[in-house]
Order: sequence, then structure tokens, then C-alpha cells
Amino acid sequence: MKRISYFLLLLFAVFLFNNCAEDFVETKDINYVSFEGSSVSIVVNKNSTADRTVKVYTTQTTGSDRTFTINVSESTTADQGAYTVPGTVTVPANSNEGEFTVSISDVNIGDDGVKLVLSLASQDGLYTGSNITVNMSRLCPLVIEDFLGDYIITEAGYGDYATTITLDATVANRVWVSNFWDWTNDLVYYDFDPDNGTVTMPSQNVTMGDGNVYNCVGNGTYNACNNSFHVEYGGDVAGTVHDFNPAN
Repeated sequence: MKRISYFLLLLFAVFLFNNCAEDFVETKDINYVSFEGSSVSIVVNKNSTADRTVKVYTTQTTGSDRTFTINVSESTTADQGAYTVPGTVTVPANSNEGEFTVSISDVNIGDDGVKLVLSLASQDGLYTGSNITVNMSRLCPLVIEDFLGDYIITEAGYGDYATTITLDATVANRVWVSNFWDWTNDLVYYDFDPDNGTVTMPSQNVTMGDGNVYNCVGNGTYNACNNSFHVEYGGDVAGTVHDFNPAN
């Protein structure tokens, strides 16, 4: 009967933790510790770092500090160089709340993000809550200077060829591209829109290698995390599709 009572108390404690950890009313019947929830998210800017405070809660308070061990689960997909986690977390005396800091860096996070899974180590007489998953993603704001220099254009159905991208001196977020269509000495320009992640080639007339003038216009998207962009064209070059990637 005693075992059943403790089991029911444990279920009750878990229920309260999962529903409202910060407002939890402590109980002296169960020695239980848990993270603040099942998951948190951290977003880091490209080539930067970010911190996130994670809380833990206990069902009991004591007159001295208590220290709990934090483990990194094997189900973690984040690179070891992408995060820093302390080995322990301390709940101060006469409190049922502690906290620690997770620091992340933009190291192999990728476009799809990665996860860091943490657990609290068991001790004799201590019940621990579920793991917490730290979902890590990166934010890549447009920095137009990152799109300059030598690039490779991959043209669908044709192949790869080199181009050089330079910055417009007066118009914000405009670049000039050489060797368009692998068939002209004219420079063409593209405008990047940081508000919606798009890139456009406004309508312009380009003299091609046959001496004729072709009207060219295009629309696409860019990826500021890897400095690439994709454009599909209309006008006299309708059907052309270009993928731009840094040469190095």
C-alpha cells in the first residue's frame, strides 16, 4: 500500500510540473527534480553566439544547496563545438528553483537546425523528470557584401561557368553580375530584398554574343546562410534557370 501511495504522489508531482512548474506547491513526500519543460528554442545569428537560461524545479526545499548532474544525451544532433553546458545545476538553500545557462555558437547548425538533448542524472532516493530538448537554429540576415566576389553559375540544361559579382555604388542591396548567360560582355544587375528573402533581375536589355539585344527579367530567392541565390527568367531568355554559388 505504501508503494502505491508513493507512486500516486510521484504521478501527481509530474502532473503539476508539466502543467505549471513555476507555480508548483512543494511536497515533502517525493524528492523530485525536473527541467522547466520538454523543450526550449535558441536562435543564433550567423557566425555569432547566443545564450539561453534553463530552469529546474524541485518538489522539496532544504536548508543547504543541492547540486544535480546534467548529462548530454546520445540523441543530441548538434556538433560538440556548437554548445556549452555546465556539468551541474545548483538549487540554492531554502529554494525549489535553480537555473543554468546553455550557450550556443553557429557551428555546423545548418539550414534545418539541430538539437541538444539534456537529462538530469538519477540519485538514490531522487526522481527525475523527462529530458529537455534545446532546439538550435540560426538566423541569417542579409549582408549584401557576403554575396560579392567570384561565383559559379549553374545553368540548368547547359552547365557551369564563372562570373564575378560586384556591389552597386549607389543603390542599396544591388549587385552587378558579369558573363550573364555565358554570352555577353554586358553587366546585368540584381536587387536583393531583405524583407521577404527574394532577389529580382529587373527588366533590362542585354546585348548578347550574336550582336542582338535580348530582354531579360527574372525572379528568385537567396540563402544568406550560405550566400547562394536561385533565379528563374522570363523575357527573351524565358525558361533559363540559374543557381549562383560562391566559387570558393
